[in-house]
Amino acid sequence: MFEDKVVVVTGAASGIGRQTAIDFARQSAKVVVADIDEKGGAEVVAALRSDGHDAVFVPTDLTVEADCRNLITSAVDGYGRLDVLVNNAGIEITTPFHEMSELEWDRLVDTNLKSMFLCSKHALREMIAVTSGVIVNVCSVSGLVAWPGIAAYNATKGGVMMLTKSLAVDYARYNIRANCVCPSIIDTPMTDVSNGHDAEIKEQKAKLNPIGRLGTPEDVSNAILFLASDKSSFITGSALTVDGGYTAI
Repeated sequence: MFEDKVVVVTGAASGIGRQTAIDFARQSAKVVVADIDEKGGAEVVAALRSDGHDAVFVPTDLTVEADCRNLITSAVDGYGRLDVLVNNAGIEITTPFHEMSELEWDRLVDTNLKSMFLCSKHALREMIAVTSGVIVNVCSVSGLVAWPGIAAYNATKGGVMMLTKSLAVDYARYNIRANCVCPSIIDTPMTDVSNGHDAEIKEQKAKLNPIGRLGTPEDVSNAILFLASDKSSFITGSALTVDGGYTAI
């Protein structure tokens, strides 16, 4: 499905990003893995290469424009093009809003929203030049409804939602599509940290999804690959919920 396509995946050292990189590679894409976690990113690429896939790791602090510019340049210089950008990197900080420090707020906004601005900005320049490309942003159900206790996180995901729609509207004339996926609670290392590695809390959260389980990274990756593929060629500016029915309640 993605033979000879060049795909950049941010936050790809673990969780949804890791699975997305793996799934693109299995579909014959050339994958550029980006993450601040150099050990994790290198391990993902080593595993992909050992399975015969074409992948490279570019260590990237996604909150720094020079790093994001280098990421996109590395993809284009290395493979000659850029077809898909998956903006996946994100963090969650659970400090109560009235106790949150300015530093925590800035870290959330920089990682969850600014990183998408920076990577998309430089990716779009390459895509405009060839009048082709796809951007898929990993948002959250928190971009659609207010999840209790994480107001700042919700705000960043609301920003991702509107950024996605705006990119879709502004760049459609260049044959560039932009969509986002909105997962609910997914079984990832970040979720484990948020749960305090407590199995009981994890089980309780699973019940919030009407389908009765946590989502898997594969669930989200499948949606990302669909939105990046030609099968969704008439879809842009959309938010695809991958939430086990959470937002249907």
